Amino acid sequence: MNTVRVSVRLVDGGLLELTKGAGFLRELQSLQSQGFVGKELVHRLLTDDWGAPPLSVEISGKAPDGKNVEVRIPYA
Repeated sequence: MNTVRVSVRLVDGGLLELTKGAGFLRELQSLQSQGFVGKELVHRLLTDDWGAPPLSVEISGKAPDGKNVEVRIPYA
């Protein structure tokens, strides 16, 4: 199973690191194709309940077709 690494940089200087399954990339692609970007995309993918809000979310991993995926989502 391919794993996806999610790094969330927070405004207070913190870093939250998560590991997700390959389905996370499919969900990301689906939401992007529906026009979600920035803060709204992050809310749909992860949560809208942050103590210290994110500055950005970085996603990296391998797609099911074997291609490397590197995405940076600014939280704006």
